[in-house]
Amino acid sequence: MSLNAWESASRLADKHTNQGGIFIRLAANGDKVVGAFVGEPFAREVVWTGERYETFDPAVHTDKRPSLRVMLNFFVPAESDMKVIEGGTVWFKDVLKVRDKYGLDKWLFEIERHGDAGDPKTTYSILPEEKIDDAMRARIRDAEAHDLAALSSGDSATDKGGAKPATLSAPASSGGAIDPRVASELVGRLKSLPRSDVDAFLGELGVKRVRDLKASDVPAAKRALDRLEAAAKPAEDDSIDPFA
Repeated sequence: MSLNAWESASRLADKHTNQGGIFIRLAANGDKVVGAFVGEPFAREVVWTGERYETFDPAVHTDKRPSLRVMLNFFVPAESDMKVIEGGTVWFKDVLKVRDKYGLDKWLFEIERHGDAGDPKTTYSILPEEKIDDAMRARIRDAEAHDLAALSSGDSATDKGGAKPATLSAPASSGGAIDPRVASELVGRLKSLPRSDVDAFLGELGVKRVRDLKASDVPAAKRALDRLEAAAKPAEDDSIDPFA
C-alpha cells in the first residue's frame, strides 16, 4: 500500500469519525468541510483545563486568562445534516470578514485546516465555494438547528452528552503534559468508540482521563486507538452516539 493510499485511507477514517457527531472536526493538515453558516453565533469566554473548555468564572479561575470561543450552526450538504462548528477569536474574525464581503446566507463556504495536529500556528481558511440556490436554501431550512446555548451549558460543550469534541483549535501545552490539541484529537477519536473500548483504552494507558496522559504517552495512545478502531465493528446506524 503506497504512502498516498495510506493518507487517503486516513482521511476517509477521519471523515467517517466525524459523521454522526454534532461537531465539525478538522483534525489534520488539509482537512476541510464545505457548508453553510446558519443562524446567530453563540459566544462565550472560556478557560482551558487541559482536557476541555470551561466557562470562565473570575471568582474560580483566578490564575487563568480567558479566551473567546464561538459556536455556529453549519449545514453540511454532503451529509445532509446540521452540524456545529466552533472556533476562537482569529477564526471568528475571519467569519465576520466573509460575512461582510459575501453574505453568509448567500454562499456555501469551504473551511480548510492549515497545520498539523499540535501545531500552535495552525490557521483556517474560509473561502466561498458555491452560491446557495433555491433548492439548497430549502434543504438548509428543513434542517433543524441546534440549541447552541444548551450545548454549551454546564462545564463544557458536549456532543450528545458525551466527551468534549475536538473542534477547530485548542491552546498549546508546556512541560511534559500532553499537548491540549493532541488530547482533543484523541478525545475526538474516542467518541466514535463504544464506552467499553474507551474504558479499555484508559486502563491500558493507566489513566482515568485523557488529560492525565503525558507527552511521552502519545505514541502508545495512538497505537492503542488504531488497534481499537480496527477491531471495532461498524455501526449499522451512524446516528447512534455511544456516549449518549
